[in-house]
Amino acid sequence: MTWILGAAFAASLIAFLITIKALKNALYENSNLVRIANKTRAADNALVLAALAREVANELMQRDSEKYKERFELLYNQWKIIKAADGKTKLAHSAKITAKYLMFLDFDQLGTMSHVLYADGFSGQSYDELWELYESIRLYDALNCELEEEWKWHSTGIDEKEFQHLRKYCKKLSDTKLLAHLHKAREQLDYFQSNDEVKKSEGEWQYETKDYKYKRIAHFAESRWGVYVKSMDRYGIWGLFVDDKAYTQFYAADKEFNEEYLDDLPIRFCIDAREYRSTEKMDW
Repeated sequence: MTWILGAAFAASLIAFLITIKALKNALYENSNLVRIANKTRAADNALVLAALAREVANELMQRDSEKYKERFELLYNQWKIIKAADGKTKLAHSAKITAKYLMFLDFDQLGTMSHVLYADGFSGQSYDELWELYESIRLYDALNCELEEEWKWHSTGIDEKEFQHLRKYCKKLSDTKLLAHLHKAREQLDYFQSNDEVKKSEGEWQYETKDYKYKRIAHFAESRWGVYVKSMDRYGIWGLFVDDKAYTQFYAADKEFNEEYLDDLPIRFCIDAREYRSTEKMDW
């Protein structure tokens, strides 16, 4: 009888151990599924915020790239202070943003079909309103990089690398626009010089239009013209050098027309193409 009880006890113990193992496996699988779900959620949410931020940033850059650069620098410095704070302070900042934007969908201010131009979709919002939205998206994303373990693997937050890239890109954008204006100004000057009805300006500038001012620049090797581009508040030069062939070189310049070289400018756009702006849209 004793051996029967012993066998029953052994069988029960084996069954219990098998159940425990099965339960542990189930718990492991469940925790693994939770980890995968958290990774997927963080990856998806970070991607959504990055796409929304890019839409708003594109519109802000189109409206005024220099203002965007100045405000991003303030945002970057603000984030450095927040990042150095304790967890409680970071949670408070996050709560302030989520109180205004209750769901991710609330960050989507474009709210229209994918083929609609940014300038049309954002036409009812001022620069300040769009910047407030952009700032909230970027800070919320950066805060989640600090507060959520999985999120930081799918976003870089607001860092020095992005700020330095922005500074270089804005300089390149401005130089490319200046170069395009110099080409256009040169074409207009050819017309002025071949048209006797065009009057020269008085003072240091030989010619002036609604877009440009022109003046001769002395140089030992080139025949140079200096141009002031009114819309950009920038100066530029082109110089003609003649040897066996004729060469034209374009430069950026300061207000005394000391030249700076323009190079590495792959950005493509046309300065004659009118952008679709909200002020034009209402001009019916």
